[in-house]
Amino acid sequence: MLREIINFTRSLSPDVFKLNLQPKEGLHIQIELDETSKLKKHESMLFRKKDELGRFLQDCLSRQIHTIWVSSFKPLDPDQKIHSCSPFCVAFKKLDKKNQVNLLENQAQFQKSLNNYFERALSYCETGEQKRWATIFSNFCKNDLTDFVKSLECYSDLKKEDYIYIYLMNVPLEDYHETHGRYLSVKVFNTEKFNKTANDITYGVSDYLTGYNTKKPFLQHHTATFSINSRVTIDDALQLFKFSQLKANGQLPNPLPIFVEKEELNNEVVKIFNRDAERKITYSEIIRSVYDRAHDLGNYYLLNIQGTDVKDFDFVSSFRYEISIMRIFEVIPIGGTLNNIQLRTIFDFERKIVSKLFNGCLISTFKDAIAVNYFFDFGSQRNRKKATALKKRAGIAAYQMTLKYRKAFYDYIYKSKTEALNSRIIYEIVFTIILDEIKHDEVVNHKHTKEFTIKEKLNIWFSLFEYFDQQKREGGDETMASQVLELQQRMQQIANQGDAHVENDNEFAYAAGQVIYYLLNQSEAGNKSHALLEPFLQKTDATQLRAAIARTFAQYKHAITFYKGRFEKLMAEVLSYDLDGDLKSLLPIILAGYFADCIIYQKS
Repeated sequence: MLREIINFTRSLSPDVFKLNLQPKEGLHIQIELDETSKLKKHESMLFRKKDELGRFLQDCLSRQIHTIWVSSFKPLDPDQKIHSCSPFCVAFKKLDKKNQVNLLENQAQFQKSLNNYFERALSYCETGEQKRWATIFSNFCKNDLTDFVKSLECYSDLKKEDYIYIYLMNVPLEDYHETHGRYLSVKVFNTEKFNKTANDITYGVSDYLTGYNTKKPFLQHHTATFSINSRVTIDDALQLFKFSQLKANGQLPNPLPIFVEKEELNNEVVKIFNRDAERKITYSEIIRSVYDRAHDLGNYYLLNIQGTDVKDFDFVSSFRYEISIMRIFEVIPIGGTLNNIQLRTIFDFERKIVSKLFNGCLISTFKDAIAVNYFFDFGSQRNRKKATALKKRAGIAAYQMTLKYRKAFYDYIYKSKTEALNSRIIYEIVFTIILDEIKHDEVVNHKHTKEFTIKEKLNIWFSLFEYFDQQKREGGDETMASQVLELQQRMQQIANQGDAHVENDNEFAYAAGQVIYYLLNQSEAGNKSHALLEPFLQKTDATQLRAAIARTFAQYKHAITFYKGRFEKLMAEVLSYDLDGDLKSLLPIILAGYFADCIIYQKS
């Protein structure tokens, strides 16, 4: 994986590293000194994220990127008060978080940090001119910096978390770059302990994504016969550092496609992602733009990394972007929201279907944005509040199905692993959640709280059944959606014609659903929710189901009139039919009959 990241970073053009890059929020100061460390002139500006970058701030940014430390564990100031790592720059936060004290007000600590900082920073100067100006700058910082910064008008406007950056302008930008490069050449490896030199090239262990857990003995590999598994060159380690900076600056999408053969697409991906400074471009938009250009996506590594935690890394040989044969029908009417929706791309499936299947627990959609939880750490203490809110909003069943199958959906959508999903998995997800929603349905303001989402999932399942069932897909033109529509027409015949009878298991199941709905609708309970359906769905065979229907009829027979005939006909058909198949497999059809428009109530 490290090799792929190195090759990716090396393939990027230099201008990519500055895309949408901004200085740290806070006070930026440029100073020019004379030979005696006295201030000749200065320029300063307070920067906030929404401010435009003029000439001054652009110049500050060009210098700031050459003052960044590898990590907080490798500072030039052992006390970590000063966060820069250049002999020509000093950067620190107004408030010292550890002691909750303004660093400029704590002179003893500030002087100690400055002494330690410049003692190490001077070692990265190679030429006499660099050392001379670094010494002049050091003397100014130790003697006059505190009073100078506090005298600036904008100093009082600083927030406690703001940075204060002081840049020396007597040296050119090249000196910033050279001294920072020397710092990196030493610190970019995790530790010097494992460094080796061969043919004048230094090899070591990269500091990026590598740790030795020296203070965590239970995470160490005590039985391993080797100390490290690989080394990289200093150039490779620098490429990994550049990559880490791109990640830290939010300049890379997640997940990130790393193209192997068409390396020019790597530049394209980063540029597309940073195209809009006001809004982060989604992964689906990136793929769509690249697809419009390449038309044949494949041969790339897909890296999903959050912070320094690699969630997934896999090779995608061929990516299926278009899925024009997916179509959603409203088999059970719900107001036209799903009627004849064609899913043209795999990301249409993610946004329009997967978000509904899991009640927004896996995918949440907004106007122009989408939030995904494929690798969200639901169990961490830090995320407990969000996890609890998701569980409450989506339901416990949707939450559990999300945890169980989110990786399968990620593989199916983002890596085109069509074998990751099948009809059995979709069936388990849909009907586990539907049964939970039936159980927790309530009537509020004369409306069922769960009815719409139940019907939505039934329509999705009936519409996509053949798509995820290979045998059914190859079986012919008849689909599950068309079968349900035929059952609705068939119920018309059976209920209205004396010589029409239930002829197969599907017709029995659909008719049973219609009868159950009619019977439960006779209840005079105040909260007549769909939870009344739950006992019928727990029956394991047709005999038990018919007995439950008969008992319910006996309970509500006083409210049923017998002059229309449709109920009597369907009731007789259901109670007299001898089921051949498994009742559990007919659950979708029973639910379709229950939630569809009841034929018994239709006008002649």
